[in-house]
Amino acid sequence: MTLLKEELVAPKPAAVAAKKKGKLRAVLREVLGWILSAVGAIAVGPPILGQRLEEAVYNFLFSFSLFILIWKGNTNMLIPFLAKRYPWLENPTKRFVISVVATVLLTVVIVVFAHIIFISSPQELTELDWVHVLTVPIVVTFIISLCFHSWHFLQSWRQTAINAERLKKENIASQYESLKAQVHPHFLFNSLNVLTSLVETDQQQAVKFIRKLSEVYRYVLDSRQKEVVPLLEELHFLNSYIYLQKIRHGEAMQVQNDLPLDPTLMVVPLALQMLLENAIKHNVALEEEPLRIHLYVEDDYLVVQNSLQERRIREGKESKGIGLPNIESRYSYLTNKKVQIHATAHTFIVKMPLLYFKG
Repeated sequence: MTLLKEELVAPKPAAVAAKKKGKLRAVLREVLGWILSAVGAIAVGPPILGQRLEEAVYNFLFSFSLFILIWKGNTNMLIPFLAKRYPWLENPTKRFVISVVATVLLTVVIVVFAHIIFISSPQELTELDWVHVLTVPIVVTFIISLCFHSWHFLQSWRQTAINAERLKKENIASQYESLKAQVHPHFLFNSLNVLTSLVETDQQQAVKFIRKLSEVYRYVLDSRQKEVVPLLEELHFLNSYIYLQKIRHGEAMQVQNDLPLDPTLMVVPLALQMLLENAIKHNVALEEEPLRIHLYVEDDYLVVQNSLQERRIREGKESKGIGLPNIESRYSYLTNKKVQIHATAHTFIVKMPLLYFKG
């Protein structure tokens, strides 16, 4: 699965058709809303049949305006506001209670406002039976709003299910790419060379090298089905990966890890390793010009910064380089915050939003 950013091209016919279909549905919903408001005004509002034309028109306009205000107030204002502040899937019970209370309050405000506009005499307003006046609109609005809220709940649930499936695919893709990188001829050749040298010179360190190598493979395989992992687990794996690279590069690679050991912090699996791998793959690492990598937290972002000293010929040139787009895509399913990528003349920085475990 390749997630490379594509050049701007003309929209595909299927996308254009889907956009037109969406606009048509929106128009049909709008027309249906106006029709139902008119039907409701006739069926539930003040009597129209048998009245003088002037009084019938007045009653219809009053009821019709009332239904339109209630409909638009709920669909265009209340429901979008609640969806943003109190998503259904975070706390359905709380959202339901808030929705009921907010719907009733909004209906009361609209009904009172409509009566003030249509009835000019303060005396008539005080003589109204407000319990009767408010009961019918509240009941009707509650029934209709219940349908709208239920529809939004189902839409939220459906979108969450879609995002979960997409995230699962992205995680599998990242696991596959990371595993492929570990079994890449370059990586295996370098690791076996290092291991051969260690077996001849330092058998104890050779045993440690083999253990770290097995930890890298085990973590890559174990994390394949996980959406997020504790930062502590990722760091344990990362230390094994850094150990392997340090044995190979020595002082030519310097890693400064200032990430907090906070058990509540989460990260998408293999993200840190992918960023370190990209830094090693794309930059020169020499003892006189070491590749410096710094990991730290800044303003609710987990930051991976490396010195920029690009290779002319990149290691693993046949790779499609999906690392960064993959990380961006996975984070987009978990948070509204975007992964930030900055490049200067001397540094390359990737900032990933902090994710917290909610106990």
